Amino acid sequence: MQILIVEDDGDIASLLKRGFASEGYDVEWANTTAAALEQGGGRTFDMIVLDSMLPDGSGIEVCQKLRVAGPNSATPIIILSARDGVNDRIEGLSAGADDYMVKPFAFEELLARVHAQDRRQKQGDKLRNAAIINAGGLTLDLSLRELTYDGGRVELTERECELLAFFMRNANQPLSRHAIFDALWEGQGGVSINVVDVYVGYLRRKLAKPGDASKSFIHTVRGVGFVFRSPEQPEGLPHTYRTQKE
Repeated sequence: MQILIVEDDGDIASLLKRGFASEGYDVEWANTTAAALEQGGGRTFDMIVLDSMLPDGSGIEVCQKLRVAGPNSATPIIILSARDGVNDRIEGLSAGADDYMVKPFAFEELLARVHAQDRRQKQGDKLRNAAIINAGGLTLDLSLRELTYDGGRVELTERECELLAFFMRNANQPLSRHAIFDALWEGQGGVSINVVDVYVGYLRRKLAKPGDASKSFIHTVRGVGFVFRSPEQPEGLPHTYRTQKE
């Protein structure tokens, strides 16, 4: 873990550096707002421990600026402050801090809070990654129902997103209409298997590039159903069945 300590008190900074280093962390130190913004804007850290009062400005303002843009806009930030009022805590958390700790403090408690923030960050990364599928040059964000490819973005309906996710998870594998229907529409009364062709058509139109309809991601497999593959993938590789574009 790479930690940035922003603290102008040399004794406290030394304590933090020794403590984190003994835990195997890579520690950088800044003692002014200028140095904090320079280091925080130039490289990504896993955690930032930030003093609220610095000799050339406010640590709260540093937190706000780091949150606007740059490599640490989402990095967990723990503010250390001698101010223990409720309004002070609210100000720090409202500026974008993830935690607020009052001085004087025990290093063991700070370390526990760092570990807690790290766990939350990693869990959040897992959830975000689980909600994103990459296949065939496409990136599908399930949480936003948004498709990205060739620098463009396409919004999908809930069912279109589910169908495309099913195709992408089974890229290069022929899928029968019945398999697709059972996966997405099973148990829904009044819906016929023809709904598969309807939604495949919707997806094809949304995936088509203006002026280049020949490049398709979803192909018809004679006697089987459909297959999802990249337009750049040579036909017949790695699968051996023949495809026909509708």
